Amino acid sequence: MLITLCRRLRTSVLSYGVIGSNSTSYLGFLATRFSSSATTVVENSGNGSSFTVSYLVNSCGLSPDSAIVASRKLKLKNPERPDSVLDFFREHEFSENDISKIVRTRPQTLRSNPKKTFLPKFEFFYSKGYSKKELVSIISSDPHHLYRSLDRNIEPTFNLLKTVLPSEVSVYASKHQWVSLAKNWKSVITNLGLLRDLGFTNSQIASTLKRFTEILILKPERFSSIVDEVKDMGFCPEKYTFLFAIRTLSRKTFQKTWNQNYKAYMRFGWSDVDILNAFKMHPNCMVMSENKIEKVMDFLVNKMGWSSKKIAKCPVVLFYNFEKRTLPRCSVVRVLLAKGLMRLEDISFCGVLQIVEIKFLEKYVIKYNEQVPLLLSVYKGKVNVEDA
Repeated sequence: MLITLCRRLRTSVLSYGVIGSNSTSYLGFLATRFSSSATTVVENSGNGSSFTVSYLVNSCGLSPDSAIVASRKLKLKNPERPDSVLDFFREHEFSENDISKIVRTRPQTLRSNPKKTFLPKFEFFYSKGYSKKELVSIISSDPHHLYRSLDRNIEPTFNLLKTVLPSEVSVYASKHQWVSLAKNWKSVITNLGLLRDLGFTNSQIASTLKRFTEILILKPERFSSIVDEVKDMGFCPEKYTFLFAIRTLSRKTFQKTWNQNYKAYMRFGWSDVDILNAFKMHPNCMVMSENKIEKVMDFLVNKMGWSSKKIAKCPVVLFYNFEKRTLPRCSVVRVLLAKGLMRLEDISFCGVLQIVEIKFLEKYVIKYNEQVPLLLSVYKGKVNVEDA
């Protein structure tokens, strides 16, 4: 408790630079008691950098601890240059939180000449249709963009994207994932060219840029190898699962997870064909948690009596939230089965779990409200299946 109070007082001392004049107050007493330790922290923050630490706290919103860490990479002699940097960011609608994040990530930013280093890049982004809000998001996500070469990195990213995409699609797509695209633009362009050769349309490529950036930044040799492997598995480039499969195979832990999940499915009677077909329908079924597979399969097969082979034909049901979707809906079905209001062979387990909630309630709860008044309570988890 004492240590926490000291830290709070130290923050106050650094943030406001003064202690309340009422020395007879309890707070004044404590401030006087502990201010010397706070001052010592600032003075000992490294090579006489007390001004730097104080500036980082007072003007940039860093915590004392973060300021001390940042001061090891930055030494300020006066506020003139850093003030001009902060003013520049504020003029371009960066919030105080955004500024703090940038300074924590790259403290040296405060020594830059904003008009010379930053302004040309900002003007370029604005000329390409970016709003101030979008640019704030890009820079805050990766402040190193402030120092990437406009001629050798930023502008080539746009120009080369235009060789693959129409300009309006290029700008739209790159707005969403500019950070990753700019870092790896050579790989992105090569990999997009391969997708184009496979018959990808402009809208498909734009969607890939937006939702599957992590596969586009792979080294072209690896990307090409994975694409060939996915094609050999029977995936069709025209279908969305093609991209999901590439993303799945590109995971560093894919082989280990595949082996674990393969054995898990085999324990429930799936064959090699079942596993491959399930993977082709829903590639993520081979990278999900082995524990989740065991839990859901055990419940659906052993508790609900549903065929393991049928689950292999509808693997999407493995991904639903067990506590919020699978268990409540299956509890309702168990009550209806126990009361003879439905027969197991007449139930489509895929339909039970896939349909939207309002349709489920209409078909399986409201319809039987008179025969089973507590059915809605079972669905909400307020009544046990045995008590309905």
